[in-house]
Amino acid sequence: MPDLNLTEQEAQTLLRCLNDRVEPPSDLARKLFPKLYAGFDFKTLNRASIPTIEYAGKRSEAAILNEASAFGAGSPLQIVRFFRGGKFQKEVQQLELIQETGPTWETGWKNMIVQGDNLQFLKTCYLDQDPLIRGKIKGKIKLVYMDPPFATKADFQAKEGEDSYSDKVDRAEFVEQLRERLIFMRECLSIDGSIYLHLDSRMAHYIRVVLDEVFGAANFRNEIVRIKCNPKNYTSSGFGNIHDTVFLYARSEATILNRIYEERDDEQADQDFPQVEEKTGRSYTTVALHAKGVRYGPTGEAWRGIRPPSGRHWAFVPETLDQFDADGLVEWSSSGNPRLKRYADEDAGKAVQTIWQFKDPGDRMADYPTQKPEALLERIVMASSNPDDLVMDPFGGSGTTAAVAEKLGRRWITCDFGKHAIYTMQKRLATIAESDKLGLTPEQRKKKRPYGEPPKDFCVVSVGAFDFSKIMDLRRNRDAYVAFVLGIFGITERDEQFARKYHVSNVVAQKGGDPVEVYPVWDDDYLRKVRVDMDYLKGILGQAGGKLKGAYYVVAPESCVRVGAETVVRNARGEKVTFHMLTFPYKVLEEAARNFQLCEQPSSPENINRLISSVGFYFHEEVAIKVKKTARGFRVTDFSTTILNAAEQRYEGLDGLAMILVDTGYDGETFNVDACVYQNDMKDGEVVLKSTIGKTAIIAVDKHGNESKVTLVK
Repeated sequence: MPDLNLTEQEAQTLLRCLNDRVEPPSDLARKLFPKLYAGFDFKTLNRASIPTIEYAGKRSEAAILNEASAFGAGSPLQIVRFFRGGKFQKEVQQLELIQETGPTWETGWKNMIVQGDNLQFLKTCYLDQDPLIRGKIKGKIKLVYMDPPFATKADFQAKEGEDSYSDKVDRAEFVEQLRERLIFMRECLSIDGSIYLHLDSRMAHYIRVVLDEVFGAANFRNEIVRIKCNPKNYTSSGFGNIHDTVFLYARSEATILNRIYEERDDEQADQDFPQVEEKTGRSYTTVALHAKGVRYGPTGEAWRGIRPPSGRHWAFVPETLDQFDADGLVEWSSSGNPRLKRYADEDAGKAVQTIWQFKDPGDRMADYPTQKPEALLERIVMASSNPDDLVMDPFGGSGTTAAVAEKLGRRWITCDFGKHAIYTMQKRLATIAESDKLGLTPEQRKKKRPYGEPPKDFCVVSVGAFDFSKIMDLRRNRDAYVAFVLGIFGITERDEQFARKYHVSNVVAQKGGDPVEVYPVWDDDYLRKVRVDMDYLKGILGQAGGKLKGAYYVVAPESCVRVGAETVVRNARGEKVTFHMLTFPYKVLEEAARNFQLCEQPSSPENINRLISSVGFYFHEEVAIKVKKTARGFRVTDFSTTILNAAEQRYEGLDGLAMILVDTGYDGETFNVDACVYQNDMKDGEVVLKSTIGKTAIIAVDKHGNESKVTLVK
């Protein structure tokens, strides 16, 4: 812990507060815990009159943001698959893409499907250190669409009288976890960015208050009512629920909002333009030539001897009014009241209001349980972004936001924890040329009018789950490797000057004020011949001139270490130096063990859209599956995974299996999921397929998200 430099008086005050069991004065508390209090403006808080929501476990914004900065709570990114022109590029490596993306936002951007906990990814974006995204996301996002978990089918199966909704998470935890994401999301938005948060009636009232806190009540723009289905019969307990809610908040007054119009049908057009001009036969209506507000210039004076009504002014200067009249655009009533003509054939459409009718596709039409219609996202993306802007959807689901952003020429990032969602989005983007164009009527969609363009480069990126062999591939680039392994252990205080400070060549960072060495695996001699043993540690002390004391950290592959996790060696002065080995891979890393929480993949459609907060990370485990073709599909004959259950025992049979992803027309290169069979839906290991159009291949996913190799059904 760094020296606090307390004065004698401050030390006495602190001692007195401890003895009396009272809080220290705010000035002293700020000095004791500078990071915890960073960002607070107590005068502003005292003047605040906005209602807030209080609940158990609520933390300050400063604590949430400082946790990421101080403890490196984000995770480094690892590219799993890369696609060019919609085709999987088997040979492309992470290092190539890091180099190809370039140092700035403008060079070599790659769209991203992020596989893992979106909170970890948002923290990584906030820290802005990962070489794959550094300088490209934080402060650059123009539009966020968030569709977090709604109530699932399972939530309606509770006993009568129970408070069943929580999406598998306690109500207060749900609010706090969503609030935490909103705080990091706000920090990643550009100053002219905006966020749309899609909720149902069960949590919308709570989250509206949270949004006011996070973004400021002044930045609230709209509460949009989305009609999601046809009218329902209702029981004595209530009316039919046919809508959900979308809240729109701006990052600041500078936010983008493009004018959006929708077409009028014939009936609406007749109502809105009821008059017909005799000479031309054109339909039109008339609108007032004055507007609210008093003016003292020309627009507040009389025009043609007529003054604007009390409390109003002419909407145009006299010269413009004269021109309108000369062009025959002013209609005079019998009482001499002028009004401006608006023609139906010149009208851009009906200005969009806050009630939107975009019905969900329904179970039969949807490729994914929580799928939203493209037309809904088209309106949002068109309204709040421009071509080439960056759009993010942290709860990707079926990938509608990414698909719409792609078709509208925006850059995009989408995230999801579930492997079913990842493969669904991957296929949707890879085959986007075959999908419908935007803006088609239902009649046009029947005739199949495809989008017809291949997708821009995109990659599937893992956060929180790593392939050890790919980490070692990074050793060809020292900076990329160092950034990645430091990110694994949450070490953010990096500076090449630390080597000079401690007189040890491989020290590149500090952890809690103590030196951190990254074992130089980029040097083949080290990787093949040198090991971290007692002689190595003594060599570090010698290199430092005997001045090291306290803690010293070494980040190294597990296979290169020959000493214990904590090894004490005395320096030349007889002082203890404790060497801490931060090695990988581990089943559960020692550094993360206390807070490690690995959420399971859903094993049924009912819990597919849970709010996931997976703290920590893990390395891929082996998954193996064997299947035998049957008349109706295939049967699982053998399944194994190395993961352990909650009792730290190996799973028996299919217990460790979450789902099987199926490609009924596998081309030998790109796996395009056609179906997802959850473990709960299998009977005696049998999977029934509707049809096959070629080679059928599968990928088995265990409950921790580990995947098997692509396996052909024979």
